[in-house]
Amino acid sequence: MHRLAFALALLSTLLLCAPALAVQGGGPVRHAPGTRAQPVAHAWAQARLDQQPAWRSFQEAHGEGWVALWDEATGTPTRFWGPGWPVDGQALADDEAAWQVGWEVLRDAGNLLGDVELEDLAPRALDRRAGITTLTFERTWRGLPVEGARVSLRFKAGRFVMGGLSTMPGIAVPTAAQVDPGQAEHAALDELGWSPEASDFVTAPRLVVLPLLGERMGEADYRLAWRLEARATDRVSYRVVWIDASDASFLAWEERIRFITGTVEGSVDDRYPENGLTTAPLPGVALEVGAASTTADATGAFTVTADLPADVEFIAGSSHFDIISHSSGGNTTFIDTMEADGDVVTGAPTASSEGAARQQRAELDAHVAAHVVRARALAIDPSFPWASWDAEVHVNRNDAECNAWFDESSTINFVRQGGGCNNTARLADVIYHEYGHGFHGWSIVAGAGAFDGALSEGLSDYMSATITGDPAMGRGFFVGNDAPLRYIEDNYVWPDDISQDTHYTGLIIGGALWDLRKQLILDLGEEAGVAHTDHIMWQIAARAEDIPTSYAEALVADDDNGNLSDGTPNQCAIDEAFGIHGLGPGGGVALFSIDHDPPDNGLAPGEAVRIEVSSALSNPDCAAGELSEIRIRWSYDSDDEDDFEAMALDELGGDDWAGDLPGGPDGRLLRYRLELYDVGGDLVGELPTGSRTDPWLGVWVGEREELFFTDFDDDDGDFTHELLEGPDQEGADDWGWGPAGGLSGDPEEAFSGDRIWGNDITPADNWNGAYQPNVHNILYSPVIDVGDADPVLLQFRRWLNVEDGFYDEVHIYANGEEIWTQYASPSQTGADEHHEDTHWAFRSYDVTDHVDEDGQVQIAWDLVTDGGLEMGGWNIDDVGIYTTTPTAGDDDDASGDDDDSAGDDDPGSGFTASGSGCTCDSAGGGHGPGWLLLPLLALGLRRRR
Repeated sequence: MHRLAFALALLSTLLLCAPALAVQGGGPVRHAPGTRAQPVAHAWAQARLDQQPAWRSFQEAHGEGWVALWDEATGTPTRFWGPGWPVDGQALADDEAAWQVGWEVLRDAGNLLGDVELEDLAPRALDRRAGITTLTFERTWRGLPVEGARVSLRFKAGRFVMGGLSTMPGIAVPTAAQVDPGQAEHAALDELGWSPEASDFVTAPRLVVLPLLGERMGEADYRLAWRLEARATDRVSYRVVWIDASDASFLAWEERIRFITGTVEGSVDDRYPENGLTTAPLPGVALEVGAASTTADATGAFTVTADLPADVEFIAGSSHFDIISHSSGGNTTFIDTMEADGDVVTGAPTASSEGAARQQRAELDAHVAAHVVRARALAIDPSFPWASWDAEVHVNRNDAECNAWFDESSTINFVRQGGGCNNTARLADVIYHEYGHGFHGWSIVAGAGAFDGALSEGLSDYMSATITGDPAMGRGFFVGNDAPLRYIEDNYVWPDDISQDTHYTGLIIGGALWDLRKQLILDLGEEAGVAHTDHIMWQIAARAEDIPTSYAEALVADDDNGNLSDGTPNQCAIDEAFGIHGLGPGGGVALFSIDHDPPDNGLAPGEAVRIEVSSALSNPDCAAGELSEIRIRWSYDSDDEDDFEAMALDELGGDDWAGDLPGGPDGRLLRYRLELYDVGGDLVGELPTGSRTDPWLGVWVGEREELFFTDFDDDDGDFTHELLEGPDQEGADDWGWGPAGGLSGDPEEAFSGDRIWGNDITPADNWNGAYQPNVHNILYSPVIDVGDADPVLLQFRRWLNVEDGFYDEVHIYANGEEIWTQYASPSQTGADEHHEDTHWAFRSYDVTDHVDEDGQVQIAWDLVTDGGLEMGGWNIDDVGIYTTTPTAGDDDDASGDDDDSAGDDDPGSGFTASGSGCTCDSAGGGHGPGWLLLPLLALGLRRRR
């Protein structure tokens, strides 16, 4: 096979599950009903999988310090790493012997493979780039390929340091198809809505095992499927489709089109049209100088024997890039005159019309920018394979607007000006980005990494930013505007900011790399810091299969001794940069963690209340700091923080602090918050965080009588909901009863039991956990009979994420009268005071005055949204109506202020709060992974080695 054809075939194999990668877009790139969109790790599930006998046996055999990232659906480690163990380094230098070393490691870790036997594995790829020997293995089941299965091992400095065992255990499917290939093709076109006349099947159908993986533990199903590849001829689309081989039902499809991107000089745009013009060398361009021919070198310089003066002619392109213009006249022949020895020849548009001149300049822009990004790719990986091919660059396409793409056949494509957007070939950032997709795809070590769409978008945005030195990617994308298309310096966080649009999910890893680049510049200097971050980006591209696995691959890339348990030279910078974006062990590295167990509700009136706190450096290997004081602010009478009293806790030694609050009267709510101060007197942490409207913890004093209660575990509590305003479409009325969804800032578990009510909590394939724009929906309780009870208290658990009330509104009503709404900024300026709960907050409201004359009350929670930012919305659990018998002599506030909260009986579960990826505890039964996660200030995190 010709080596170009072979390389393209290999790349096609690597990219076979890659989603659409447009420079911008919003439609789904994968449709697989009932399966997870992303493999999100849940702290409680990871902790449970860490207790598997196979893993504990592995740890006992190989010592402390091993860490695993588990695929919760299959129970296998997508990555595990630690102190490693020595292997025969000389053997790793020999191909045959290296494979024997790999088989020995697999035999040693055999129990981690699940029910997969070594006979089910076959050697796939051996890679020795960047000082890391990577072995990968193909996984089959009874001779059938298993889609998405990846088994890989990494060796560094003569030691085994990391493995990835995504083996897909538990397969039990028939091996004979009941549906023939023709039926499968018909079913695929029917699902896609494509006509046979406007589509082609690129390859013959083949039988595979297709895993259908869910979000939670054990949700792994497998199907015998026909795998088909179809290309539309009337649109830009190339899809892989899986059809069930037993009944011809549709299983999944994925989009494979990658919407991505002398001295002879060109008159080109200075990065983007609105930035003016400049001249730049045209590397490698073929020139006709009079009757002679020559080729410019990498700097655009050329020599030729010719009589002067002479006309010089050329078209954009080189032996590395075949630039193909889709304008009506095809490629432009640029002409200039060489008058004397040493002249600079310049190519410039000559068309009389503005539109034609733009298209001619796009050819020159594409030539310059494509050679810039190719040179950067070779600086990062001197053996980068795609750089040796003649890649096709299509410019001035007219079959789309406002886009660019990297195609499955490794072409990059750019479209004409239109729809308010500039010609995308005139945008250097976009060309760098699209080539970045190719850099990702051509760097993948088969069987270890994968072409995940969101990961590739983030890596490609970083490729653009590291070349320009500007985190604003795509400046000048829109006509007459130098605003960027995306900004990777924003702190997008995993998994809160997972989006259907992979470009915005990609900002998570793009931002992590940019933050790492900034820190390594400070630590190592400009040149070395940029180069090392680029190197880490390359190794993530080569071996990561998605965004969560990128952190582990960054550690391997940074390691210098084959032992990951003793840290890596720049691990503190990696931990900090990735932690800001929710990646790494726990995400969100912070300076101090807080461990606090709130007192049980039902405090005895008048008795002192013991408050105990533990606080320590979240990452002592990287950070230095000391607390001087932990202060508690509290009140029994008011939710106005100006009325709160303050007291410093006593330091007990070590990390422990404690103090006694004076007891409160019966029928009151103790409200309090904790503040941490360092030795410089600076506030370095607070508890709780996120609740902009009522930022305190609550504990009830005294007894209560239950009039109504539901935890939604056995049934939906007879709650109902409806859409009051907005388009009557799927998801507009998104109230749902079921398990917590864990997306868009929502909780990953119910407060108690398994079910809650909330907005968009059980996402379908095209849902993301966030409410929709421009809707008004509402949830109603049943009508509750409270008789002549006095007082009457509404109490429930709330996890709410909603935009500043200037934009989106939430309300609670009792018999149609508002009893609570969130904070709203007075004007649009500074209206970013969003309400973002990070725990199941208990709240109580006195609704006595809202009970009707028949002794009945109905509660409602609503949501009113605008057309801007969408967040997770309401999550509600453990709803109750209570009454109390105030002690004689208590005032009217005995049951709490009208706006105040009262805690219900709590089983006493504590919580460990920390923004650190290193020290987050998950105490407390069914109350979720840690009752409250506290993001503190990440200051001075540097590992001391």
